[in-house]
Amino acid sequence: MLFAQRPTGMALVLCLAGAAFSSGALADGFTGKTSGVCAAVSVVACTDDFVCMQGNAHTFDLPPFLFIDIKKNTVRGVEGKVEKVTSPILTKEITENSVILQGHENHRGWTIAIDRNDGTLNLSSTGPDVNFMITGNCVAL
Repeated sequence: MLFAQRPTGMALVLCLAGAAFSSGALADGFTGKTSGVCAAVSVVACTDDFVCMQGNAHTFDLPPFLFIDIKKNTVRGVEGKVEKVTSPILTKEITENSVILQGHENHRGWTIAIDRNDGTLNLSSTGPDVNFMITGNCVAL
């Protein structure tokens, strides 16, 4: 599951340590043909009453890294050596410029868009209590 059942606990991985990768640090990008790892640079969380906060993955108790397993169609959130959550990839679309992955877990929907050229990550997670917008970077493994 990408998102824990706690209101601010998203286990998408997807994500993500803020300082692990800096913007523009990736030359090869992420094609979506092999597995990869993503790290968050910035996280914004907004509640249903329009209160928003910005921070990094740890600010919101999210896993710092997302491992995208293309063969198993899963996204795993990992912190240190501990796997915090796993969520199935339900749809995958590879366009000329983007890898787009979607799924849902615990009454939440999520979308990951990764730029195929430079690995830029944009992730959103929506649910009844809080919505997350995450930016970062990904590299192929």
